[in-house]
Amino acid sequence: MSLAGHKRDLAMCAFCPKMCRFACPVAEAEHREAVTPAWKMIQTECLRSGVGPDTPQAAEVVNHCLACLHCRTYCRHGVDVPGALLAARAQLLLLRRQHGSVSEILRRFREYRNPLGEDLAQNLARFVPQELQVPEAQVVLFAGCQALRSESLIAAAVKVLAALGVDVVGVFAGDDLCCGAPLWHLGDRRQFATHAARLRRQLGGARRVLCLCPTCEETLQNLYPEAGQALGAKVQDLAEWLEPRLTPDVPIHKLDGSFTYHDPCYAARYRNRTEPPRRLLARILAEPLRETAGSREDTVCCGGGGGLPWILPETGAAAARRRLTQLLSTGAERIATSCPGCRRMLGEAGGKALDVIELLAEALVGSSDPTSVEKP
Repeated sequence: MSLAGHKRDLAMCAFCPKMCRFACPVAEAEHREAVTPAWKMIQTECLRSGVGPDTPQAAEVVNHCLACLHCRTYCRHGVDVPGALLAARAQLLLLRRQHGSVSEILRRFREYRNPLGEDLAQNLARFVPQELQVPEAQVVLFAGCQALRSESLIAAAVKVLAALGVDVVGVFAGDDLCCGAPLWHLGDRRQFATHAARLRRQLGGARRVLCLCPTCEETLQNLYPEAGQALGAKVQDLAEWLEPRLTPDVPIHKLDGSFTYHDPCYAARYRNRTEPPRRLLARILAEPLRETAGSREDTVCCGGGGGLPWILPETGAAAARRRLTQLLSTGAERIATSCPGCRRMLGEAGGKALDVIELLAEALVGSSDPTSVEKP
């Protein structure tokens, strides 16, 4: 949707009592009223209407959003604040008025086909046995760029599939190993559509695409159709797909220690998935989860969403530290999550964070090291 399509929501926020102000992890991290959801919408309305201050500072405020949807949880009107802000980013990019770092990230994407500036194909070749790498298959595991930064997560996924006797899944090894979500978040809708068309062709033979990252899952299923590039495959989280295969006769080595669980925003609020990972963890952990305030649909963002860590790394890190403090207040020794981006943000903040797939691998084959925290 274009920025003009958000006119009703922009006006609603201008006159609302603004109960969302305490639900924004960016505002909490920066301690500034100017980056609360309502004020960001007011600045965005000025951009849309041409009324009000037209300064670089006023335009830059649209970048202070994680696209986490927490504000919408507290909005009685269902206003789509992230949608309006992402549309504003796209408009500013067309006007060549976006944040300077955005241009560098988009340049990296054009060169490497991912926002990290890394050769993900090399990572895939190192982390995944050659016989499992496929350019296409009926059931493919699409790892995504964040997971391909983590050898332990990819290795764990391969071990889990082997331990459960799953031989119908190939690890996608095409030319494009990132779903393209950063392009959407940073406002480059044209490059996103081009990338989506290319990846859709590469995934054309798949009936089912399994994901390690909920952002990839949401992008492939719902953003690709917006770009006119709908996949002809069912898109699903790997752990959720594996759940019915964890039958009672599968031997499980219960994992000792205390854990809490961090719900990724994309899993909890975009995908409405909060219970499957908890059922899986209940199966493999010796102790019950230590739940924290701000969980399930009310989860608090770790600071890793919406492209914000690349544009405003200090804000992303502050949000991660704040979330880590909440999680550790449970007294848990370690943190489980189901998003490689969340795992990385919480790990960089000093937490012992692991993906549920890594924990499942440890419970099934005992070869992962659940005490390790991968460094960036």
